[in-house]
Amino acid sequence: MNLSKKFSILFLSSLFSTSLFSACFVDHEEKLSQFLQKKYENLPHILKLDISVLDSKVVPNSYGLWKGVKVKLSGQAKHKGKIVPFSEPNIFFTDGCNFTNTLSSLDGEDWASLFEPKIEQKHYSQNHLISGTISSKHKIVVFSDPLCPYCKMNVPPMLDYVKQYPQTFAVYYYHLPLDSIHPAAVELTRLMYMAQVQGKFDAISKAYNSDVSARERDVNKIVEAFNKATGLQFTTQYAENPLAVKSVNHDRDVASELDVRGTPTIYLDGKKVYGNFYETIEKVEK
Repeated sequence: MNLSKKFSILFLSSLFSTSLFSACFVDHEEKLSQFLQKKYENLPHILKLDISVLDSKVVPNSYGLWKGVKVKLSGQAKHKGKIVPFSEPNIFFTDGCNFTNTLSSLDGEDWASLFEPKIEQKHYSQNHLISGTISSKHKIVVFSDPLCPYCKMNVPPMLDYVKQYPQTFAVYYYHLPLDSIHPAAVELTRLMYMAQVQGKFDAISKAYNSDVSARERDVNKIVEAFNKATGLQFTTQYAENPLAVKSVNHDRDVASELDVRGTPTIYLDGKKVYGNFYETIEKVEK
């Protein structure tokens, strides 16, 4: 967890069941900003705090009374004797008197989704297509790290499943190594990309079986584990290939643009899938 996230959690921990104590239904954004500023600027570990409104949207089905407000909390704080910067976007919901950082409809719609960047046609790139065709009925976009434990359990079975229905599902795969906790995933995803450009798409799901520590930094060991899992005979040069480096970095940039922060993140026909994505995809009519 980065320091920005830690400070964000410190902010959010005391937000529940709080009232703005002022006239409701007007100037939602300004009143929320003023309230947050007053509440946190005098905390002993906060040296500087700036709050800016990034966006606001009326919550559907609320008769215009509730708004979602996306703000950025940024500044400087003391942490373990050091002065560190922090900057973190957060979403709040307010009617001008009360607010919360979570709000859902009774049918389960999380209104934070109002602010999620949308999958666009450009994200259905031929370079990322690993199964199905561009004319497949449904499109799946995957952001994944082969050393993420949840990814290892669930992404390969999903990839193997949809591969059986190429007319139904097209899969667009984006490599997202979480290098801060899985440094070995950086070289591993580059190797996966090199297999991908050679048309060896089966190697992508097989690579999840690479028996290597997520903290491994020895490229030779990473390549050896990849080869054993996939049956390929790549060398360390594949893991250092400039095109692979550029392509994986591009995938990470796309993840950042879409505000993808964790793995796996799955989109089905442009909508983010929450919970058991394999089960959701299985229910799709073939």
